[in-house]
Amino acid sequence: MASPPSARTGSRPGSGAEARPLLRDAAFLRLWSGTTASGLATWALPFVLGLAVLDDTLTPGVLGLLLAARTVGFLAAVAVGGVLADRHARRSVVLWSSLAAAASSPLLAAGLGRSDLLMAAAAALAGAGQGACRPAFQALTSEIVDAGRRTRANAALTLAVRGTTLAGPAATALLATVVGTAALLLGIGALWLIAAFVPGRPKTRPADGADGAGAAGADNAAGPADAADADDAQDPRGARDPQHTRDPQDAGGPASAGGTHPGGQGVPARRTRRPGRSVRPVVPAPAGGTRREEATAPQLLAAPAGGEPSPERESPARRRSSLWREFGEGLREARRHPWFMAGLGALAAVAATAYSVTAVVLPVISRDRYGGEFVLAAATTAYTVGALAGALVAARLPARSQGWVALAGLATSGLAPLSLVLPLHAGVVLAAYAVAGAGIELFNVPWFTATQHEMAPDRLARVSSLDFLVSYGLAPVGLALIAPAVAAAGAAPVLLVCAVTCFAAPAAAAFATGARHLSRPRGNLSAAAPDN
Repeated sequence: MASPPSARTGSRPGSGAEARPLLRDAAFLRLWSGTTASGLATWALPFVLGLAVLDDTLTPGVLGLLLAARTVGFLAAVAVGGVLADRHARRSVVLWSSLAAAASSPLLAAGLGRSDLLMAAAAALAGAGQGACRPAFQALTSEIVDAGRRTRANAALTLAVRGTTLAGPAATALLATVVGTAALLLGIGALWLIAAFVPGRPKTRPADGADGAGAAGADNAAGPADAADADDAQDPRGARDPQHTRDPQDAGGPASAGGTHPGGQGVPARRTRRPGRSVRPVVPAPAGGTRREEATAPQLLAAPAGGEPSPERESPARRRSSLWREFGEGLREARRHPWFMAGLGALAAVAATAYSVTAVVLPVISRDRYGGEFVLAAATTAYTVGALAGALVAARLPARSQGWVALAGLATSGLAPLSLVLPLHAGVVLAAYAVAGAGIELFNVPWFTATQHEMAPDRLARVSSLDFLVSYGLAPVGLALIAPAVAAAGAAPVLLVCAVTCFAAPAAAAFATGARHLSRPRGNLSAAAPDN
C-alpha cells in the first residue's frame, strides 16, 4: 500500500529552507505577490468590462464577444504555455506571457467605444497571456518552494486569490466612482507588469554530499538527474521517486528516461534519442548549474524540444508538430497517474455543472423565488468566505487519506444545485454555498500539491496545462447547454441531474488507483519510465 504523501514529501529534514516560515521567505513572497497580481488582473477584466456596460460604453452583445474572445485566447495558449514552460525557464514564460497580457490593456482602453474589433483582438491577447502563465506559475511554485512546504504555499496562494475575489468588487466599484473605465483597464495592465517582474528566479541547489546527489545540467529539459542513492539506478522513476529524492530540486533537475547516474560529478556523457531528433551527447552540468537557460520571446517559440534555442529557424509546420508532440508527452505523463486522470474527469464534470448552475440558474431563482438579487450576491459571497476557510483548513489538514478527503470536498459542490431544487429558506442556500466553497479548496490545495510532487519535473507544466485546459475548457459547454435544458425540462430536474453529477463523479474517481493518497503506489513503477 502506498504511504501517504506526507511521509514522502519534504526536502532535507532540518534544512534551513524547510524550517524558514513562508512569510519570511523572500523568494516565496515575490512569487506570492506575482501570482496574486495575475489572479487579481484575471478576475478584474470581466468585472471592469461589465462596468462599461453599466455606463453604456459597451453593449451586452459586445461584452459577450469580448469574453468569448478572451476564453478562446486562454484555451489556445494554455497548452502552448505548458510546453514552453517545460522547454525553458519557467520564469521566462511567466515574464513574456504576463507582458503579453499587460500589452492588451492599453489596446482595450484605446478601442473602448471606438473599435469592437480592436477590443476583441486585445481580449484574445489578454486571454492568451493568462493561459500561458497559469501552468508556468504552477511549475515555478515547485521550483521555488521545497516539497515539505508546498501544501502551505498552495494554501497561501489560493487564499490570495479568494481574498481578492471577496474584496475586489467593492474596491473596483469604489475606484470606478473616481476614475473612468479606461483608467481601470490601464490599472489591470499595471497588475500584469507586477506579475511579470516581481517573481524571482529559482535558486539552484548545490549537491548534498550527505545524500550523494549531484546537480544535473540543463542541456535539455529532459536531461539526466543525479541519484540520491544506488537504489535509484534500479527504480524506473529514478530521481523523481519522492522516497529517494526528497525534492526534485535536490537532484538539480528532472529525471531522465533511463534511470539516474549514482555518481554525480564526473559521469561520462550519455547519448539519448528523442523521436525525430538527432543523437547527441548529454552531459551533466557542474554542481549549481542552472536547469534551463533563460530565453527571449522569439526563442520561446523557435527553440526545439530540449530547452535550447535552435541555431536554425524551424519551419512553422515543424514547430507546430513539435508543440503537439511535446504536449502529447505531458498527456502520457498524466495517464501514468490514474488518480490524476480520474480526479481531472471529476473536476471537469463539477465545473461543467455546478459552475453553470451558479452562473445561469441562480440569478433567475434569486429574482423569481426570493424577490431580488440578495440571494445571488449573498450566495456568491458565502462561497468565497467558505473557500477562504477551506484553504486555511487544507493548509494544516493531515495527509492521511488526503485524496479521499479532497474528493469528498469536491463532491460538496453538489450541495449548491441541490439547495435550489425546492423553495427552501434563503439561509439554507447560503449555507450550501459556504460548504461548497470550503470543499473546493479542500480539493484544490492537495490537488495542486500532489501534482507538483508526483509528476515528472520536466513535464509538470504540460500536465498543469492539461489540468487547466480540461477543467476550464468544458465549463463553457455547460454554460451553453444548461439554459436550453432548463427551458425544455424545467429547473428542478436539471438541478437534480447537476447535483447527482457532482456527487457521483468524485465518488467514482475515489476508486482509481492511488486516489486515496493522490499518489501512485510504490509497486506500480514499471509504467513510470518516460516515453522518449
